[in-house]
Amino acid sequence: MRILGIDYGERKVGIALGDTESRIASPWMILDNQGHGELLKQIKLVVENEGVERVVIGIPRDTRDLSQDSKQAQAVRTFIEDLRTINIPVDEVNEMLTTAEAQHSMHASGSKAEDDAIAAAILLQTYLDKQK
Repeated sequence: MRILGIDYGERKVGIALGDTESRIASPWMILDNQGHGELLKQIKLVVENEGVERVVIGIPRDTRDLSQDSKQAQAVRTFIEDLRTINIPVDEVNEMLTTAEAQHSMHASGSKAEDDAIAAAILLQTYLDKQK
């Protein structure tokens, strides 16, 4: 099954693709966040063109108070509701520290890839690793 990983940001949205057969997630692209409507159209095209059957999206958590959603987490949850209107299953994962991990990985490898797409791949890979 093809799965799309999303690292949602106010300006940029990282996209990764993976599948349950190979259990490998790869950074794929960055989308400019020009509002939920436009972003939803772009993601719907990716879902259709790439045969995606599930979406995994990171929810940012405040490390000081895990019981409360930050403004960013609330924005992601609103976007998740919009995503569900295209009739595709959406799973939420904790994205705590994925961007920092992506930046560290890029620095260590000398990569010039976009950290948002790498962060999406990291959260998707974490999801795939937990699947049986």
